[in-house]
Amino acid sequence: MTVFLRSSAALVAVFFALQAAPAAAQPKVENGDSAEEIAKDAARDLKDNRFYNKPGATRAQYDADWQECRLIARGSQLPRGSSSYYNPMMYNPSISPLAAGIGGGIGAAIAAAIAEGAARRENRKRCLLIRGWQMVKLPQDKAQAIAAMTDEAKEAYFNSIVGAAQVSGEIERKDKFTPLEDPALAVGAGLASPATLWLHKDPAKAVMPVLAEGQGAVVVAFNRNNPAAKDRFGRIELYRYDAAKGDLHYQPRDWKKKGDLTTYVVPIIAGDRRAGYELRVIPVTAGDYVLGGWTVGTNTPAASSYCFGAPTFSVKAGEYVYLADATPVMGAQLADGSKTSTMVLTRNMAQAQGELAKLRPELAGKLTEASIRNRASYSCASVTMDRYDWPGAADVAAVEAEGAEGGR
Repeated sequence: MTVFLRSSAALVAVFFALQAAPAAAQPKVENGDSAEEIAKDAARDLKDNRFYNKPGATRAQYDADWQECRLIARGSQLPRGSSSYYNPMMYNPSISPLAAGIGGGIGAAIAAAIAEGAARRENRKRCLLIRGWQMVKLPQDKAQAIAAMTDEAKEAYFNSIVGAAQVSGEIERKDKFTPLEDPALAVGAGLASPATLWLHKDPAKAVMPVLAEGQGAVVVAFNRNNPAAKDRFGRIELYRYDAAKGDLHYQPRDWKKKGDLTTYVVPIIAGDRRAGYELRVIPVTAGDYVLGGWTVGTNTPAASSYCFGAPTFSVKAGEYVYLADATPVMGAQLADGSKTSTMVLTRNMAQAQGELAKLRPELAGKLTEASIRNRASYSCASVTMDRYDWPGAADVAAVEAEGAEGGR
């Protein structure tokens, strides 16, 4: 992660607040910037020593994408393009976090983390890279040559270079969104130890919850069949998704008063780090969910979000839906000599069903495999904004188009 809060305690507080904060419906944020103003702002990322480039693009296309990414990083526009309603999981400079119903201390921490200029710039860059732009950094001699140009010559240069078919320099791209493939991240076949079903740290309270009306369950196995995952904690976060709006469902401010028991955030947390294969069964309100992020080695909420494109799946009432095996890897040494820490997600439905049958035979027959679709986007509200594609899964738009075609 590129940007950090100065205090780790503040970071934890911020992200617990982001998960639990009630939503506040506000008027849409309108943007009245003129084309000239947008072009002037977008020019801030066309420098003597660096610029954005997409072969075949025009300066006007760059300006438009830059402005959209700016608004997305600020929280006033959804990644799919429509204006967003403000809620306290998003930053908006015209509405204070306190006015949205968040406590002043947490509001200040959110402002420090999300609204900080460096964080917004980094996420604006991520947005542009995800949209197919590349950042080109020039060597010193070329940068000096551009710096020596007149203003008119610079303008003509940047107007042409943003869409040039070939550019030279240090190029930064972001065109791979599937997980890193490396032997060090492989999850072996079989179990590292007998399967367990974690329900509660107190054995006396370890009772399988009964599904209420309108509930299903998400099943995840923390599979530590990798040397770098031994004795490691991990956490996966799912968010309730509104597919029609292309955004999350947010918990209303008066949810307690109304007795709203809807599931909005689903933290799936490893309970026993010493278990080789640890099944978790989490009751949720039936509906659509997205993979929001994860952490390894800790149970704190994720500092990143896959708001630019996340895997999504559905849970029906009465269903037990197997999502994945999650392997929390820390310090794995890759083939190139570097080290990484990540959550490795794999799928082995047959193994999960077989082990669940040994532990809870009454549930195993109800287990189904989640049908995963990619590219579900939603309001960006985290320190690091990103995209994650589930290998082999079709995009949401493609699945919807196929369904519409089949219904004719």
